[in-house]
Amino acid sequence: VERLTQEVLVLREKVAVAESQVQEATGNRRQQLLLMLEGLVAERNRLNEALQAERQLYSSLVKFHTHPDSAARDHTLQVELEGVQELRGQLEEALGRSLERLSRLETQGTLGGGEQERARALAQHAS
Repeated sequence: VERLTQEVLVLREKVAVAESQVQEATGNRRQQLLLMLEGLVAERNRLNEALQAERQLYSSLVKFHTHPDSAARDHTLQVELEGVQELRGQLEEALGRSLERLSRLETQGTLGGGEQERARALAQHAS
């Protein structure tokens, strides 16, 4: 009986150690997923800023279009259009990075428990 009791205690200890390791690994994974999600939120904020800049450029172009024709207007228009093209490129690159990160998040699995709530809160904050 004593020998069996000792074996049971050893097995319980091994199970406790294994559970502890699993919990630690799960916690690390969740932390990595949360960091990736925070990166996506930051990227979304940068996209929103770039989109706002593009809107301002477009507004500027519309206002500028109402002025009389001149060489200065044509030059300014060209500069503004180049700025819009550059912003469009930045938006497309950032969107590509965001989609790539999102894809990685999806392949790594879903978040559980409190992490899911934090993820929702971060996403809502970014909106």
